[in-house]
Amino acid sequence: MKLFKSLLVLLVSITIFSCTDDFDEINTDPNTPVVVGQDLLLASVTSDLPNALVRIGWNQGNITAQIAAKNNFVDQDVYQWGTSGAWSGFYGILAEVEDIIALSRAEGTKNPSYEAVGLIAKSLIYANLTDMYNAIPYSEAFKGKTTENFTPAYDDQETVYQGILAELETAVSLLDQNQPLRGGDLIYEGNTSNWKKLANSLRLRYLLRTSKQNDVAAQMEAIVAAGDIFTSNADNAVLTYQGNSNIDSWYMSTARIGSFDEYSLTNTVFNFMDPLNDPRLPLWYDVHPDSGNYGPMPNGLSQDNARTFDSNNDVSRFDLDHFWKSNTAVEAPLMKYSELQFILAEAHQRGFISTGSAAIYYENGIRATMSYWGVADADIDTYMEQAAVGYDGTLNQIMEQKRLANFMVGMETWFDFRRTGLPTITPGPDNVNGDRVPVRYLYPDEEKSLNKTNYDAAVSTIGGDDLNAKGWWETGSRY
Repeated sequence: MKLFKSLLVLLVSITIFSCTDDFDEINTDPNTPVVVGQDLLLASVTSDLPNALVRIGWNQGNITAQIAAKNNFVDQDVYQWGTSGAWSGFYGILAEVEDIIALSRAEGTKNPSYEAVGLIAKSLIYANLTDMYNAIPYSEAFKGKTTENFTPAYDDQETVYQGILAELETAVSLLDQNQPLRGGDLIYEGNTSNWKKLANSLRLRYLLRTSKQNDVAAQMEAIVAAGDIFTSNADNAVLTYQGNSNIDSWYMSTARIGSFDEYSLTNTVFNFMDPLNDPRLPLWYDVHPDSGNYGPMPNGLSQDNARTFDSNNDVSRFDLDHFWKSNTAVEAPLMKYSELQFILAEAHQRGFISTGSAAIYYENGIRATMSYWGVADADIDTYMEQAAVGYDGTLNQIMEQKRLANFMVGMETWFDFRRTGLPTITPGPDNVNGDRVPVRYLYPDEEKSLNKTNYDAAVSTIGGDDLNAKGWWETGSRY
């Protein structure tokens, strides 16, 4: 990413000030652009956004979903949460996204496809922000560029979601104009059809998320019937690392081994995968070198207890070759086909859609997940033939498998748990949140000092700057 930012610095040239009009004209280089093009901005966004999400997935999402346990530096695992770097990181990316959208609407640089991709990125980022924090600066977030409003008001979560869904629908319409992307797309290499599939698949994700508050059946049915959604793993929205430098490599591959070793196999996921001889288990985790067996540990142990448990037991780590030694084996996902299949399985199970069947969507989700991780077709068939794997009609079964499908995909399993209570996430014995899984992160301290009036108003509205203050979509009662 440093490469792209260096290019931005080089390309955004500043006209040399002088005391006469003649010098001003002479010192302006006609061959150097004064505005960064959408292609360079998009290259930055399509690198920074998936990188941000996969880091959140590794450092926070996997732990909260209990796919990983921490044996050191355990704050995330025991719910000793404060704010998260996601706030500044996401808003930093949004600044570039807003520039893409503005340029794509302006005369001379107008391009509906760049605008659409900008709206998709904007919607994805704001969804993560509001789902992590609740009320957030949204409608006024970047007014400082035009109105000098540097203390934006916070919008409630319902308003943010109305905007997200509206802008994703607009993005689909813009992509229907079939204008080419000139460059900068590191995810789909300029394939606007795939961006349209992503926009519609995200619409289904977020419609389902709001379904406790809104009647989403007609909208979901229409999107599924239209067919412009993910249809295979080939449509996955992922950043593939090139591995030529630290900039374009999986970040854990550049970390010290001690940092990698802090993440362990958990009882939660082991107890689900092992009885089913899940072929993903040896792909994700290593057996302990001394025992030759898988050694899980509990989530939610205190720092001392986690270290003691790890020292006294043969605890397994994540697969060393895949998740640390290789700088290209891991991809950074925005959304994958497997997740969409589980979304459709739940939607059908709840009666939101009639197209297809929950059983087929559920099976497709498992097969897609395993195929993505390189499991052979014959081994997938063997797994699916087990009675305990066959679809039993329950939402619990869908969500347990969806947890595995969303391994490394941001905080999606945590969001699902907050909406449905599934998959099962049981606070660890040393948690510091009263045996409750938190439902949000705290606002950054700078908001309390630099945007205090609006911070205070938001905190009052959501019920306090508290880890347990539920959001709008969690508290509905439609199901």
